[in-house]
Amino acid sequence: MVQKNKSLTTVSIYLRALRAIFNNAITEKIVYQAYYPFGKKKYEIPSPKGVKKALSKEQLSTLFHAKPETPDQQKAKDFFFFSYTCNGMNFKDIANLKFKNYNSDTITFYREKTKSTHSDQSAVTIYVNDYIKKIIEKYGNTEKKPEHYIFDIVDHEITPEQQHKQLKNFIRFVNQHFSKFAKQNGIKENVSKYWARHSFATNAIRSGASMEFVSEALSHSNLNTTQNYFAGFTDDMKKNISDKLMDL
Repeated sequence: MVQKNKSLTTVSIYLRALRAIFNNAITEKIVYQAYYPFGKKKYEIPSPKGVKKALSKEQLSTLFHAKPETPDQQKAKDFFFFSYTCNGMNFKDIANLKFKNYNSDTITFYREKTKSTHSDQSAVTIYVNDYIKKIIEKYGNTEKKPEHYIFDIVDHEITPEQQHKQLKNFIRFVNQHFSKFAKQNGIKENVSKYWARHSFATNAIRSGASMEFVSEALSHSNLNTTQNYFAGFTDDMKKNISDKLMDL
């Protein structure tokens, strides 16, 4: 496709769709795991150098302390920041959290996105803070049996296709109302749920976390993927580093 002058964005879109087909085929045991062509030491889908979808610490602070105008904006804000503070947790993983994954100190789970493609996948552990507890208390189910799902985002008794549609509707709801809320508070970009994950990665690194730490927190199989999430350092940060070079 590149030889036919297709952009990296176009190549990435087509190959991600192909990867999704492989993932489903492996889950349904139609294709053997050994035939999976993507991932570490295999073919890596190119990541185009686009606009980095990350909010700065100052922007996050503004939005966190701003008061939403409607209950829908409040709910969208709550789940955006829940994703952000849970290491940028994917919304499908949020929908699939069970009470057995959660205790007063940690949330431990396996990412749905890579569950069928990594036989040696490690569990993701998130250390629970007061905000996470608050959102679970606010939106979580009252019956807290281990096999019960924490949030009623999708109905797990219906078909996978119907669940997928419900999840897409919930994501659309969050994107629509949080983007409007962000614009009302001075953010010009169309902020969506993807920004939570990118913002976590960027602000963790800017705060001093290593790329390796963030890669593990995001459950990435290689550092290249994590680097694509990082929006870089601000000019002030670069100047501060330069000024300190001769602090010998």
